[in-house]
Amino acid sequence: MATDKLYTTHEVEGVTAVTFQQSHILDAMTIERMSDSLKQLIDASEGGKFILDFARVTYLSSSALGMLIGLQRRIVKQKAAVKLAGIHDDIMEVFHITKLDTVFDIYKDGRAALEAFRKNL
Repeated sequence: MATDKLYTTHEVEGVTAVTFQQSHILDAMTIERMSDSLKQLIDASEGGKFILDFARVTYLSSSALGMLIGLQRRIVKQKAAVKLAGIHDDIMEVFHITKLDTVFDIYKDGRAALEAFRKNL
């Protein structure tokens, strides 16, 4: 299990689960660091499967949403797959308003996202 103060990762049945550790993902420096680190993780596993778990996150800035869109593009380019999990209701409202809920596969929690990957085998 890799650990960083921004997130932790672990492998479950060939899926890399990324659990964000901070409740607020706001400032540009943090978002840039997180983006760079996640890009490296994605690039290192062409065709990989990822769950981004936001269960501990209660606030995302618009810059953080932009970072997610950039990661989604990179994931598609790498022929990888990503599912989002554990998004709180307030943040989910922003996903609905911005139509990002149509861009990402979003699940109640990490377990549900993992089950969706299992069904797609």
